[in-house]
Order: sequence, then structure tokens, then C-alpha cells
Amino acid sequence: MNLEIAVYLIVLILWLIAVAQGAISIVEGVRFHRYFRDAIDDARSLFDANGDFRYQPPATIIMPCKGVDEKLHHTVELLARQHYRDYELLFAFESESDPAYAAVKNWTANWDRPYKLIVAGLASRRSQKIHNLLAAMECVGAERDVIVFVDSDAEPDVDWLGFLVAPLQNDRVGAATGYRWYSAAGGMASGMRCLWNAATTVSLHDERRAFCWGGSTAIRRERFYSIGMPQYWDTALSDDLQMTRAIRAAGLLIHFVPQALVTSSDATTLGNFIAFARRQLIIVRVGTPHHWRWALSFVVIFVVGGAACLAVAIAAMAGWTSSTTIGWIAFAAAISLALLGVARAFMRQISMKLVLRERLTRADFWWDVLGTLTIAGSLHLQLLLMSAISRRFVWRNIEYEMMTPDDTRVVRRLV
Repeated sequence: MNLEIAVYLIVLILWLIAVAQGAISIVEGVRFHRYFRDAIDDARSLFDANGDFRYQPPATIIMPCKGVDEKLHHTVELLARQHYRDYELLFAFESESDPAYAAVKNWTANWDRPYKLIVAGLASRRSQKIHNLLAAMECVGAERDVIVFVDSDAEPDVDWLGFLVAPLQNDRVGAATGYRWYSAAGGMASGMRCLWNAATTVSLHDERRAFCWGGSTAIRRERFYSIGMPQYWDTALSDDLQMTRAIRAAGLLIHFVPQALVTSSDATTLGNFIAFARRQLIIVRVGTPHHWRWALSFVVIFVVGGAACLAVAIAAMAGWTSSTTIGWIAFAAAISLALLGVARAFMRQISMKLVLRERLTRADFWWDVLGTLTIAGSLHLQLLLMSAISRRFVWRNIEYEMMTPDDTRVVRRLV
């Protein structure tokens, strides 16, 4: 076997592995879409003859705040307009000097809806977000059956709360969760954020791999304490990672609710997006290293398989091989890998349209689909490699070092 044939054989093997991986991802995309269709069909049983949710236990929504997000006012308004009978809102801040405190106080001054502004103080051994959440939990009355956590940049639909709470009727469900969808509107950085974030949505339908997302999660108050969440959060950085671990340890299910997806349309910059994505991936690497390694291998297989095919195609067209035909075959092989990714993105968009409807924009579609065809592989690979360098990052003007899921160092405050 000469060197040229050996190279072709290696490239063929790489391509076959990537194709197999792509085919599996297509199957996952089909299952993801079916999950959404089933959720929509099953939703009819959640409403009574008047169009109200049948299951509406008294609920508390907790939103931790730090700084005034671009759409914070819109988020606060949406939370006040939920189609749900009995719920209160707790807004948690690190101090009264936080600009968000004065802003929320002003926006809620004339509310009829029950609400409280909670001042948590400065965190010293855990993330400020968890510190705020724990302070708010101490203010939840015993009459509140359900606790719902939401992020300050979330833009929930008016039925979001009812849909998110509904699965908690099942005692086997430890928590119900939605997820975020970042809008691509607002420029290149927003588009890249949409593209990067979209890739993680298609695993949520699988109960074996589902995880809590802290920006849209509901849990029974008594279950929060019975699974030991205060202990899991005590010196931790990531609220949702720790809740996922606690629920798994208790042998309970995490139920993903498609109708509890929330959009987020805050503008971003390239630097802010990279810092955000790197932080999220560091949390995954430290908290669930097997998931990080799986993601890295998945991306590497696609990138290397496609790059190898393109390299052979270019070499053949440059006359460096014994046949130009092999170049066209290699080029077609590279295109086939890209099309597998595009097909998955297209199915994801169809699924998201079922629940997000007009909130899903054309920019979201083109960034997800065309971005998958062009830059997705290199973007994911670069961000994964950046997250392997250190365990330190800045989050809301505080530098942290995530030693383990249960051990967090507050390194310094930048402001």
C-alpha cells in the first residue's frame, strides 16, 4: 500500500465515523421534534373549560438581580402578567446600591401583585447568584407549594408559569425546566451566541441527559429542602448544576417543558459572548467532565472528518494526487457532513417554531442553519479549547475560581 492510498483510507475512516455520528444526531433531531409535538398535544389536558390551568398551587417566583440588564424592565413586566391565580415575586439583590434595586423598586411601586425586594449582602464563599437565591428562600412562606427560579434576562410567555409548574403533579418529577433561546437579532455577536447556544437544546428531551436550567426551573418547596439544596448550594458556583446533581442523587426525574422555553434578546458584544460561553463550558468541564469530553470528541470528529475531506479535495484539484476524480469524491463527502448538520439545525428550527412562534425570527433561522453549514464546528471547538485553560472567570463583575462543583473561591470584585 503506497502513501496516497493509506491517506485515502485514513480519510475514509474519519468520514465514516463522522457520518455515523451525524446520522445519530439526525435521529436525535427527529426524537426532539416528536417530543415537542407530543408536548403540544398533551397540553390540552392541562386546561379546564375556561382555558385556565387545572393545576395552580400557590407559587413563588424568585429572580436574582445584579445590574440592570437591557431588557430587565420587559422581564419584570412579563413576570407580572402570568396567567396564574396565586403567585408572588421575590427579587433578590446583593445590596441596595445595586442599580437594579432602585430600578425594580420603581417599576413595581404600583403593583397589586404580591412582591418583595430582598437584600442578600455580599457573597464570600459561593456565587453571588446562589447567595441571592438562598436569601430569597428564607423569605418564602410555608403556604407556598412551588418555587420557580427565573433569570433577569429571560422573556417568558404569559403561560410560562402554568406550563412550568404542571409536571410537578407527578411525584417522580424532581424539577421541571425550560431553557433559553438567544435571539440572533442585534449583529454578528448575537448571531454567534444564538448559533452556539442552539446546539445544546436537542439533548433536553432525553430524561437521561436532561438538566435543570436555573433561568426557568420549578421545584416543590418541600422537595427543595428534602433533597438538601441549601447544602448543595452552600459553597457552590452554579445553581442549576447543583440542582441537577441533587435531583439525580435523589433518584428523581428532570422534566423538560418545551412551552417553558424563554427568549432572551439582550444585545451582546463579541467579547461578552466569548466570556459567557467560556464560563458556561468551564462549569460543564468542572461539574460534569464526561459531558465536556463528549462534546469535545463530538466536535473534533466533525471538524477533523470534514477538514480531511476538504484537504484531499484541494490536493486533488491542485494536481498533487494521481486522480482528480478523488477530489470531487472528497468534496462531496465534506458537503455530506455539512448537510447532516444543516438537517439537524433545520429540524431544531421547526421544533422551536412550534412553541416560540413569532418570537423565533428569520435571523435565528439563518444563523442556526447557515451557521451550522459554515462556522459552527470551528466556533464550538475554539470555545471548548478556551474552557480547558483555566478554572477562573469573571461573572457579573466578580472573579471566581471553580475548584469543584462544591467548592468556589470568590477571588475578587472588580467593581
